[in-house]
Amino acid sequence: MQGYVMASDSSAVDLSGGNRPLVSIGIPTFNRPVGLRRTLQLICGQTYPNLEILVSDNASPGSETERAVQEFSEVDARIKYFRQPANIGAIANFRFVLANASGEYFMWAADDDEWDARFIETCLAAASPSCSVMTKFNTLFRARNVCEENPIPELSPNAKLFQNVENYFSNMQPSLFYGLHPRGSILFTLKGSYFDFYDCYVVLRIILESGFRTIDQNLYGAGVDAPTYEVKYVDARKKRLDFWPFFLHSAIALARCSRLSNLEKVRLLLRLLRLVRTLRSYHATRSS
Repeated sequence: MQGYVMASDSSAVDLSGGNRPLVSIGIPTFNRPVGLRRTLQLICGQTYPNLEILVSDNASPGSETERAVQEFSEVDARIKYFRQPANIGAIANFRFVLANASGEYFMWAADDDEWDARFIETCLAAASPSCSVMTKFNTLFRARNVCEENPIPELSPNAKLFQNVENYFSNMQPSLFYGLHPRGSILFTLKGSYFDFYDCYVVLRIILESGFRTIDQNLYGAGVDAPTYEVKYVDARKKRLDFWPFFLHSAIALARCSRLSNLEKVRLLLRLLRLVRTLRSYHATRSS
């Protein structure tokens, strides 16, 4: 079972005896009040109670987004609402909710995704101050009423780092970005450049610098409102993916990792190069 937490695993968070660390959930949103209501309903309905829920409205037109938040904040004091005076862009909005969070643990929650009520409690029970956690997940194509289960890489802090990175490169799932993280382990995302496949790069950094565990329970749904998945380009004007920044930043992260031997670094760099070539070929086929 992927990343299964044994009862003797002393690194996992102990939730007994009233030990309930604060978990911050950052919800960046823009002009999707229907999806935001669904997200707030599912997040507010989590079985784990000690939550800080931060909603950052990226200057949505009209008042519908604010009204959607008010419907929930009137009955749930855990919600904090921020409205940006002007649109600051998607990545800055993602960074804003993290920068304003105060919990020991943090997760981003998109306004088109879905969560089982046990998602946070399950992830937190498998987490530690140096280990992020994500469950198996489905992709939900709402327009076609189709649900597809996704394989996830087998990741565990108990495994060798080389094997974890190899497993990740063999099945690089960007949705791991939406797992539960020790907040301190992702503060590096508050600065630096943003590029195509940035979410995949963030997950790689977490694996290399702290740790990641995947668990064999399907408790998350990545929502797609369009009939098919649409690639989100960093440069929407060009409508093409730039693979070089992802390769460069990932290669630097591998080279700087002191927990890998020089031979392991070389092998993983070659594996990364093959991965990028595969990605280029795949997306070239899709766009042709």
